[in-house]
Amino acid sequence: MKGKNLAHISGGDFTGAQVHVGDKVTQVVKRYRRAAENLPGTIGANLAKRNYVKYLVERYHRYRDADASFARMKPYSYAVIYKNIEAKFKATAYLIPEGKFEELVDYLCGRINATIVGKKNHARGIPNYQSFDEYVLEHMTAAEPAHAFANW
Repeated sequence: MKGKNLAHISGGDFTGAQVHVGDKVTQVVKRYRRAAENLPGTIGANLAKRNYVKYLVERYHRYRDADASFARMKPYSYAVIYKNIEAKFKATAYLIPEGKFEELVDYLCGRINATIVGKKNHARGIPNYQSFDEYVLEHMTAAEPAHAFANW
C-alpha cells in the first residue's frame, strides 16, 4: 500500500470527525457493542457450569498443544472445538440448555481422552480432568466476606 494512502490516528476521541486519506474522506463513527447476556436456562447463565465448560475446553487445548511433541502434525485451530460443539449441539457452547450439560461434558471429556496425552494418562491411571463436583469445590467456593476481617 502506498504511503500517501495510509492514515494513523492515535489518542483522543475522534467520534464524528472526518478523516482525510488521500482523495477520500471517511466519517469516524464509534459504535458501542454490548456483551450478549446469557439466556436463563442456558449453560452460560449458570456460572459454575459455564466455568467448568471453559475449563474443559482449555484442558483440551493444552492436551492438543502437547500432542505436537508426539509428532502429531495435523494443523490445529483453537476455534475448532467451539465449531464442533456448535455443529453437534446446534448452539454455541454457552447457549446450550442446562439440560444438555452432562451430554456436553461427556463430549468434551471424550475429546480430551482421545488426545495422545489423554490416552497416556488414562493408561497410567492419571486423571485428565476434575469432575464437575471437584471443580466446583476447588474453584467456585465463595471467598470470605471482607467485613469478616474488619475487627482484627
